[in-house]
Amino acid sequence: MASRWTQSATILPPTIKVCGRKLLPFSLRHRVALESIDSPLLDFSQPIGAEDVIAGARILSTHNLADIREPLSFWELVTLKNMQVSKKKLREEAYKLLVYFQAQALYPRFWESDKPSKDNPIDWKLIVVANLVANGLSLTEAWTMPESEAVWLHMAFLQRSGCDIKLVSDHEWEVMQKELEELETEKQKPYKRNN
Repeated sequence: MASRWTQSATILPPTIKVCGRKLLPFSLRHRVALESIDSPLLDFSQPIGAEDVIAGARILSTHNLADIREPLSFWELVTLKNMQVSKKKLREEAYKLLVYFQAQALYPRFWESDKPSKDNPIDWKLIVVANLVANGLSLTEAWTMPESEAVWLHMAFLQRSGCDIKLVSDHEWEVMQKELEELETEKQKPYKRNN
């Protein structure tokens, strides 16, 4: 199986359509746009409504922020009404978004640090973009490249500059997941008292 970095660097553009819109690879610009409207799509533990799905599809199908501000088209209004009336249609479109996000979640995994993190007033997304630009990418490339690839490049640039970044290897991750599964299996077994 290819490493997470290899998968991230070679991910094919999504072929998924949500609300009739073909989605682009998830980028930092998309994340910031979704955060700016407090979209629940970044946290699928929150309820998601038809308006959230329409807004998400609009944001994730373009890099041009002006397109997002346009009034809803006739077909978007029809789709919105369909999802408001049909819970099944809303679930289908929301599920497509969940699959979209999961397929691209190929970020580096970090070892937890014992050191407390510093409160940094600069958002992590801006730090990633600034580092990518400082290392030769254009501002547009930094904002619109697939997010997981941007984070991997950011980590590589930090390591190249001498930062001590502790990443979890794929092998280490697999071992930890296996141990967690074994612990969970042990918890499920009925307790027997030794007499």
